[in-house]
Amino acid sequence: MGKIISKIVIVHNVENELAANMARQIRRWLVGEGRSARIVASSKEEVHCVSTWGDADMILTLGGDGTLLAVARAVQDLGVPILGLNLGKVGFLTELSPTDWRESLTLILRGEYDMSQRLVISFHVLRRGQEYYRGYAINDLVISCGSLARMIRLDMWYGNDHLGTVRADGMIVATPTGSSGYSISAGGPLIYPELNVFALTPICPFLHAFRPMVLPFENDLRILVLDADPDVYLTQDGQTGVVLAAGDNIFASRAEKRLNLIRPLHSQYAHKLKSKGFVRES
Repeated sequence: MGKIISKIVIVHNVENELAANMARQIRRWLVGEGRSARIVASSKEEVHCVSTWGDADMILTLGGDGTLLAVARAVQDLGVPILGLNLGKVGFLTELSPTDWRESLTLILRGEYDMSQRLVISFHVLRRGQEYYRGYAINDLVISCGSLARMIRLDMWYGNDHLGTVRADGMIVATPTGSSGYSISAGGPLIYPELNVFALTPICPFLHAFRPMVLPFENDLRILVLDADPDVYLTQDGQTGVVLAAGDNIFASRAEKRLNLIRPLHSQYAHKLKSKGFVRES
């Protein structure tokens, strides 16, 4: 059981007319239920008005996993719980559907829900000893080449432990939340979402010299870019990122705050795996 929810921020993609219409419909319903609700239209590249959301009890995102991920990164420092209503294709992180949201929200508003606490990656890039870029990743950090089929070389450390030099098309650093995304497509493992670990999954490693591994997130991960010809990109959650240069160091650690995802009491991880095709029953 959670606390009673009174103040809600509804966020939808500014280009999604269906989500905009549903946001207005849900806001009217919430006001009728005696709750305070306001609507914010944002994009995956920029989430607006975040500094004013600190007193919200919940953020409701309307869209797919991409919308939820963009909002989650933007509000990470606020620690406001998030609930997603799926209007996308996959919807692995979102919990509500367009058909039964009233029934589920009625229970959630009065505190009948669970809270799923997820590990978040905090990272920064050092270039010639100066901080060049920093941010959060909810699903994964991906280091990869551009459109040309060229391998990159990366030197990797976990704490003081040198993991080795890797030649590959790229490297994925995935949270348990993101283990069901790009990482599993590249041969990485599924990880139960509340675990305090991360997965390192190489993208097409040369001679299979580096195997996917799961490590506890107790030490920092450091990745040194040994060469960057052609361009090497660092991408957060497949949505935003920067171009890296040879000699750049990427430092990744466990964020101080976890991501709080509101989960209806009937939501089960194993059922979601089955419904999304990750597990097939014989």
